[in-house]
Amino acid sequence: MIYVLINWSFIAITSYPIGFFIFKLLMRGVLPAELKPQAVLSETDTALRSDKKAYYENILSMLLGLAAATAYAQIWSLFSGVGLGAVIGFILLALGTLYINRQEISENITSIFRSVSNIKRLIGTIPVLLFAYGTSRGYMHFDTNLYHAQAIRWIEEYGVVYGLANLQSRFGYNSAEFALNALFSFKWLLGQSLHTTAGFIALLSGLIMVDIKSIKGKKLIKDRKPIKDGLLYISDFIRMGLLFYLGLIFSEMISPASDYYAQLLIFDIIILWLDIVCEVEKNTAFDMQKKKEYKAAYQGVLCLILVFGITIKLSIGLLALLALIPGLYWIGQKNIKAILTCLGAGLAISLPYFIRNYIISGWILYPSTIFRLGSPDWQIPIGEAQYDAKEIGMWGRGITDPDLWREVTAFNWIKNWFAAQGSMDKLLLVATAISAVIIIFLILDRLIKNKKDTDRTENLYILAILLIGTVFWFVSAPLVRYGYVYLLMLPAFTVGFILTEYMEKAAISIRGAKIHIANIIFIILLLGTVIFRGKSLVADIIRTADYDYYIKQQDYIDGNAFNYEIEGVKIYVADDSGQIGYYKFPSSPGVREDTELRGEDLSKGFRKKQE
Repeated sequence: MIYVLINWSFIAITSYPIGFFIFKLLMRGVLPAELKPQAVLSETDTALRSDKKAYYENILSMLLGLAAATAYAQIWSLFSGVGLGAVIGFILLALGTLYINRQEISENITSIFRSVSNIKRLIGTIPVLLFAYGTSRGYMHFDTNLYHAQAIRWIEEYGVVYGLANLQSRFGYNSAEFALNALFSFKWLLGQSLHTTAGFIALLSGLIMVDIKSIKGKKLIKDRKPIKDGLLYISDFIRMGLLFYLGLIFSEMISPASDYYAQLLIFDIIILWLDIVCEVEKNTAFDMQKKKEYKAAYQGVLCLILVFGITIKLSIGLLALLALIPGLYWIGQKNIKAILTCLGAGLAISLPYFIRNYIISGWILYPSTIFRLGSPDWQIPIGEAQYDAKEIGMWGRGITDPDLWREVTAFNWIKNWFAAQGSMDKLLLVATAISAVIIIFLILDRLIKNKKDTDRTENLYILAILLIGTVFWFVSAPLVRYGYVYLLMLPAFTVGFILTEYMEKAAISIRGAKIHIANIIFIILLLGTVIFRGKSLVADIIRTADYDYYIKQQDYIDGNAFNYEIEGVKIYVADDSGQIGYYKFPSSPGVREDTELRGEDLSKGFRKKQE
């Protein structure tokens, strides 16, 4: 646990100034010359105080810093192992950007501290310690011991290796977070490879979650203001979904599993998107045009964070449709600078990921074979890649034998798949299906009546994108743990949209007090979520309290294995269902008789044996 806290401090201290520097560059790039980023949250405007300005800047800067750290680690891996040298280089980048922005960063952090009392600061240490506790111990995901740990060690020691997916096809999935973990693993210092970044992103998500706006005022029930003045926020309903998900993964976020990173980032992006739009709209100092410019600017930054999420989990790529919101506005304004800024930043984040994909598997989007760039000698044969893609889809449907794919139709698997789910997951699936029907109805109603309310239309558009993402998850690989973000966010967003848009004036009077029905529903849902997840959280803490991880973090396993050789190089194979862990290195899931080295040693990579 102590190791986790020290590691997180290092991540924050190095990533934040880099992210802050990038945030400022992006805002200058996407805003017209006459508008300044500092004016978005004016100290003279009561709706947007300087502490709120610092809050959003700091959260966005940290997320951008993590995106930059990931891209940096991937670029470094193209030339060398990601170890001490990479860390030193990253520290130098952090020091340089800190020096450049020292005054603004100092003002931002000072603003946060001045706005928080000593008691709140003390209380604020509780979630930090709680998340550090959860990140120090817990359930090590099956895939982590199968290949995540090995993939991270390959990056630590070799960077990137040509044709590595020939040794184990799962290496071809190449989540960008493996490089992020390698950068911050401290293996070169501790002799143990730490894996704390999932917990760090969960902590950031927790900070976003607790900023619940709907219960900050003292007039939640007895209200003299209409709800539209800010009593109830759609984003707070999504925060409930995030709270549920954080409780769900609390005992698992020790694992560097890409599902957790990607789904937490989606929650964060949608919540911040709705929050910032609301804050900009409330600023009475701005005319309509300024509001549009600032909203588009922040939305563009959030879309870049989404690109970061896509490099972690490619299957969330359809959510990139969110970029049409700021993109179409900039096209209408002929703001070429903003478009080029975001395209350039998006390429900087994603290009290292695609290069690594190609080097590892010979495909740009493995296991997809849609995009083919030549036929390098290390390329996974097209038949194997297609078989791997089918295996993912079949496993998601609960079918463990991918050879049965010919017998699977569009619907004949659903009954058995649904029956195999737990009670909670069944409820979430039903709620999501109902939400999908409601969303379609709301969209059709908006189209038929040709309503022009911009904010409502944008919220419906976001709902439609989430619905598309849900459908894609369902038809491609509907393993529930891949889709929790949709199963939680779609119902939460739908309920929030209906209550805030259609029930804002519905109220009842009890003893002269005006009580809004929407508020009552929100409180019931929030309390229910807190109680339900709180019970599980307490149970997880009690169950793991005796584990001896209060100083060190729980390590990867060292699985039992036998070995074989490829041209004199020892390769390990796990005895137990592929659970090899970190230390038996390198490994493959079975004896690879069809694989050979491309050169004299491991650094040259692997390929299929040449005939």
